[in-house]
Amino acid sequence: MTLGRGCWLAQPGYLLVELLVAAGASTTYSLRDDTISALGMLTCGPGHGGSPVDICSPWHVGMDAAFIVFGVLRAAGAVLLRPRFGAGAWGGAAVALWVVSAIAAAAVGLVPVDQQPSWHVVAALPVFVLQPLAVLVTAEALRRSGAVSRTVARSGLVVGVLTLLAAAAFALRLGAVSWVGGLERLALWPAYPWLGVVALALVPASRSETVTKP
Repeated sequence: MTLGRGCWLAQPGYLLVELLVAAGASTTYSLRDDTISALGMLTCGPGHGGSPVDICSPWHVGMDAAFIVFGVLRAAGAVLLRPRFGAGAWGGAAVALWVVSAIAAAAVGLVPVDQQPSWHVVAALPVFVLQPLAVLVTAEALRRSGAVSRTVARSGLVVGVLTLLAAAAFALRLGAVSWVGGLERLALWPAYPWLGVVALALVPASRSETVTKP
């Protein structure tokens, strides 16, 4: 399970990669107004549907690679940590939601929005629905199993609800000129540090189990 915790402990690193790629993008790129997908574009183009200016992302390879690598790590972490979620249906559902949402997120890196826009939408859409649900179900599974403190489990419920509402707002905002990127990030970003918190919270219990084994 140490490897599984490592997979989830690495998740906050995605935010650093995205911010670095954004820093290397053209000065017209806005974290508030432009989508994350724009950072993975191979060519220069609008940062989102309603954008009046073009965006260039010289480090698009790093962004697309991050989609793939961190997506694979999320899925692997969920599978490896399955025993810590408890034996019930909640644990199985949590793993399934993380695996499907993470595979969809990884697929986003294989179909940049400026190259294959239709497939990009097909890959990205499930992430905004399934990832918040994955957080909610995981939080409940962890609460039931007692693998983490109630505070950590409850924080997952807060993060899940917040990201789900933000995802709905993002969908309604698509095509607008402003706040598209901000809402998209609010729908996705909070889940990644939360996974890191969960990974850290699972360490004491894991060590305790090791010590008490005959």
